[in-house]
Amino acid sequence: MQQLKRYATIAAGTFAVALSFNWFLSPNQIASGGLSGASILLGSLFRVDPSVMLWIGSLLVLLLSVYPLGIRSLAASAAGSLLLPFFVYITKYWEPLTGNPLLASIYGGIMTGIGLGLVIRAQGNTGGFTLIAQIIYRWRGVKHSKSLMVMDSIVVIAAGIMYAPEKALYALICVFLTRKTIDVTLKLHRESKVAYIISSAMYEQSIARTVLHDLDRGLTKLSGTGGYTDDKRVIMMTVLGAGDVHKLKLLVQSIDPQAFLIFCNAEDVVGVGFTDRQMAL
Repeated sequence: MQQLKRYATIAAGTFAVALSFNWFLSPNQIASGGLSGASILLGSLFRVDPSVMLWIGSLLVLLLSVYPLGIRSLAASAAGSLLLPFFVYITKYWEPLTGNPLLASIYGGIMTGIGLGLVIRAQGNTGGFTLIAQIIYRWRGVKHSKSLMVMDSIVVIAAGIMYAPEKALYALICVFLTRKTIDVTLKLHRESKVAYIISSAMYEQSIARTVLHDLDRGLTKLSGTGGYTDDKRVIMMTVLGAGDVHKLKLLVQSIDPQAFLIFCNAEDVVGVGFTDRQMAL
């Protein structure tokens, strides 16, 4: 069931990227990096439909990646690599939503970011430049981020040369919004809270059992001292999903109405158990 959900998410993400390609980017010649951006340039250069160039490029990169990366490591990449050009091809006759390049770069960047964010959440990728970056890392030890930045920059600069400098500027807007939207999409999925619970000693065990069993979360007890009374207290700390915050409040207050709760944002949480449960939500 988890694998089915994972590949369904990859399919939804690649479909969103494909729609962005045909609704906004390709009709307005916005080559914002990646293999999809390169296919727009090559399509114009050789007078071939960009969707066809994307098919050729995706299959070629995927085949060239088999030897250096291995078939097993390409399983998730293959899904995105094949689905993206497929969705681009079947939606290529859908009418563009705008002929304004500024609007196209804004909405194209946002929609592409949402789609890529979903794919990354499902631990997949859309192939193309991502696979090339993996090959370069395997052979030369160059970081993925550096390779991708160089390749995307080449595409954007080439767009400015082939079309007009203005097109490169629109492409940069699209790249910026894509990156930001990916971050937001991933943050929404991984958003977690750190909760600190300060209660009377008589309620400590009851609250601990509630967190461990009713919320199915781990719990850490920290030693503390009251600033006014100098009484020794136990501060209970737990990490939970944002959706569980209200439930924790109700459970704790039902045990100790005077309990003091503090919630903080957790930028990232890594660990067996918590991460697995979060991914299953």
